[in-house]
Amino acid sequence: MIKTFCLKDLLTPENSITTSLLKKNDGFSMMEIVIVIAIIGGIIAAIVPTLTRKKPILISQVTRDIIIKFKQVRNASKLYGTTYRFAFRLTKDDQAYWIEKSANVTLIDKKVLDADREKEKSNFKPDDKEEKSPSAFQPDTTFFKKEQVLASGYTFKSIESSGLDAVLTDGTAYIHFFPQGYIEPSLIQIEDPKKNIWTLVFNPITGQADLIAEAKTLKDLNR
Repeated sequence: MIKTFCLKDLLTPENSITTSLLKKNDGFSMMEIVIVIAIIGGIIAAIVPTLTRKKPILISQVTRDIIIKFKQVRNASKLYGTTYRFAFRLTKDDQAYWIEKSANVTLIDKKVLDADREKEKSNFKPDDKEEKSPSAFQPDTTFFKKEQVLASGYTFKSIESSGLDAVLTDGTAYIHFFPQGYIEPSLIQIEDPKKNIWTLVFNPITGQADLIAEAKTLKDLNR
């Protein structure tokens, strides 16, 4: 036997079907809405800092740019048959590095290097074509259009080169490249944001770079 309902029967409060439909149409309570909002807010608060936080720059990334330029400068020196040099300004809070080129083959002269260091400033003035530096070297904008700086938190601790026969921690330091493919024996010490000292050293003959996870001097490496 099939039981039939009329519309009137369905609308009666006592009817189980109507009661079920009414229950299904009940909305969220205020408490439930507050809980849901609190959960969503917590999720957002946990995710946003992770998404916006900058990834720390590794020492390998910092030194990679220098290593690449060293290779390019070494090749340019061989190709054009002239002397180049990497220049570093070690002044605290105003550090920078750039590349300079000589008009011809220039040998390392300690007196000349000392005179250049006394200037205590960069000769990198690509826009001032009228002003000429007394130095045999001039900034080469082929590699850099302007002075370069290390990533935030990183600093040059010292530069050591055989030309000056000294470990330099201020003023201007130079590392020379010669047409024969020879790089002046030298090393670069870099301090990272955690105050760790890293030593970047280049093989004078092959130009191969090595990154050492501690402070070293040329004397240490020649033992």
